[in-house]
Amino acid sequence: MRLLGIDYGDKNIGLALADIEGPALPFKILENKDKKFVLESLKDLIESENIEVVVVGLPHSLSGKENERLRVTRDFVSLLENDLNIKVATVDEQITSKMYAKLGITKEIDKHAATAILDTYISLQNG
Repeated sequence: MRLLGIDYGDKNIGLALADIEGPALPFKILENKDKKFVLESLKDLIESENIEVVVVGLPHSLSGKENERLRVTRDFVSLLENDLNIKVATVDEQITSKMYAKLGITKEIDKHAATAILDTYISLQNG
């Protein structure tokens, strides 16, 4: 089963690819220009890579309270499910981008965050 990991951001969307056995690999960064561009780009990628499940990181706050970033990301998840007609799974991703920044990985950080999101999902699925 092919998987697509997504780290959704206002400016950029990090993407990672994997098979269910893992490991996830950074793929690319998609500019978050507008809804139509993003959906068309993701649709093309899903078709060309035979993606069966999209995994999106949900940015819960450390306090566990609802925040604007979480609401925006949930709206994006709904958009994917409705417009692309694909199974979308979510995993908690409170600090993936910050974690990579602390490790000194600043170039194309979004696709590395997407990789961490996808690795988390794979670990949960494979127990």
